[in-house]
Amino acid sequence: MLERRIKYRANVALPGVAAFAKAAADVPCVVLNLSSRGACVAFAPDTEMPRVFELRVGKDPNSQTVRIVWRRTNTVGVAFLAPRVVPDVLPG
Repeated sequence: MLERRIKYRANVALPGVAAFAKAAADVPCVVLNLSSRGACVAFAPDTEMPRVFELRVGKDPNSQTVRIVWRRTNTVGVAFLAPRVVPDVLPG
């Protein structure tokens, strides 16, 4: 498979929360990999996701605006609209 990412993504399994503009409540998710430019995020089956939404990762109280760049069933690849400050290698 051709690797098109500019930055390495660390494999993680962090809890996340997505905020969709038209959703009544935040939507739980799992962040499967993460870099300063994007992430892979898994949602419960049949979750309808807008193209752009707010994503909070792990215990970080700040959310980031993300844009979906690819979709596969309940998993999406997202790009951060503003660069996220994360180390190249996450501890643990």
